[in-house]
Amino acid sequence: MASKPRIKDIAALAGVSPGTVDRVLHGRGKVSEASRIAVEKVLNEVNYTPNLYLSSISMRKRFRLAVAIPECVAGEYWEQVRAGILRAVREYDSIDITCDFFHYNQFDLFSCRSTFERVAEGEWDAVIIGPTFKDETIVLANHLNDTRTPYVYVDSMVDGTSPMCFFSADQQVCGYLIAKLIHQITPEGSDYVLCQAKRVGDESANNTLMRKIGFMEFFRERGLENNIRRLIFSAARPEDNEELVGDFFERNPDIKGGAILSSRGGVMADYLKRHGRSDIRLVTLDLTRSNIEGLRDGGIGFVICQRPAQQGFSAVKALMMNLVFGQTMKRDNYMPLDIVTEENLPYYNDLTELTE
Repeated sequence: MASKPRIKDIAALAGVSPGTVDRVLHGRGKVSEASRIAVEKVLNEVNYTPNLYLSSISMRKRFRLAVAIPECVAGEYWEQVRAGILRAVREYDSIDITCDFFHYNQFDLFSCRSTFERVAEGEWDAVIIGPTFKDETIVLANHLNDTRTPYVYVDSMVDGTSPMCFFSADQQVCGYLIAKLIHQITPEGSDYVLCQAKRVGDESANNTLMRKIGFMEFFRERGLENNIRRLIFSAARPEDNEELVGDFFERNPDIKGGAILSSRGGVMADYLKRHGRSDIRLVTLDLTRSNIEGLRDGGIGFVICQRPAQQGFSAVKALMMNLVFGQTMKRDNYMPLDIVTEENLPYYNDLTELTE
């Protein structure tokens, strides 16, 4: 006996989103005439019979989601993750979803710990987590396991935990790619600076540690690990970098390339621009406002984009498919890595654009 077609399969055949299929099935919400006709055509072709039990759940129950992610600032990485989450909530407007956001300072372990403790005190149908700090994430994950609350990660996976699924770039591959790109755009025999943002209570974020492994692997394979210099700078207080960064470059005059293993490349690009150091090229992560300026000015050679809006959208989608329709997707979901340059930057003008 053939298995019953799933909502996402019908959506794919009709060329619409699962949320649109859900609205057609339940006769609620706004659906364009073209989309309605496309969905109904597929439903007839596959002889779809709705699961009345699941439909009744989605119509009568309010789903409460907690979202624990770093603070969202306009033009920054986590604001794009948030935008993707909110877009998914709008997409599934036929389902009563309430999102409570819990924000923490991503440069402060103690802020993260306090925020995660507040999440653990609530009762949720599911939780979305941006896991900056490993130990704090493990504590929250263990609590959610004990209460049988499904949770999904965005931006990173944390070993020793068991999320329903996660949406992230492969951070080790990401670090390797950064190293490869910076090696390609600098003169042979150059020294390189590996920049990390200073954090209160912990040296590095979870995904930064994984990126560093990949970064060093590239140079170790080529016998160039001794060409790497390390610099810890302040992302929260750029004014503190003037003397620190100036002294660093005076002591390391052969540096021609810099890698920033976070979205804060614009901080370093701004410093180099103000001090006339156009001889040093940078590679960093994520299309933040300051990184876009660095690309346009030429101080940043490449930005690797991890599709944060798509991560946020996909996290909500995975939870709704599980809570409403009883479907579970694969656990490991890695985002494509887009290499953005000054030349192809105009095609990324909508930072919240999603690819389903």
